[in-house]
Amino acid sequence: MLYVKTEAGRAEIQARGRSLTPAQRQVLILCDGERQLDDLLDMVPGATLEPALDHLCALGLVQVRIAPPRERPPEPAPLTEADRFRAIVELATSMAGDLGFAARVRAQLQIEKAQSISDLTDVVDLLYRNLADLGRKTPLLALRLNKLRQLAAGPA
Repeated sequence: MLYVKTEAGRAEIQARGRSLTPAQRQVLILCDGERQLDDLLDMVPGATLEPALDHLCALGLVQVRIAPPRERPPEPAPLTEADRFRAIVELATSMAGDLGFAARVRAQLQIEKAQSISDLTDVVDLLYRNLADLGRKTPLLALRLNKLRQLAAGPA
């Protein structure tokens, strides 16, 4: 399902004439006719989204349209060992910059000496040990650490 702003909804964005809650205003803005319900649920918790959509529809600011079926993205091709090695080296090298001086130098030396993926496992462990605490505070770093571990572990 697609939720699309009506003419009144577009006017409300500009005029702010109705007393919408911040959550309702956010949902109104997000209803661009491109995002499907699943997309909206990824951005706004269901407990907030559903009442907001009901209210906006009742006010005539948003209307429901049937969404065309989505195409499934193609499955990514499995990485070759050489591609995995390069990906680990690139990611580990970029992440080494987040380490302290001594650990960064140690990681960079290990990366330069590595000839295979198994040679890089110590670097992955070093990065994980030194950056795991930061990863708990920084979601992007946590994602990068997990990606690095997945690459090092290989195909499931």
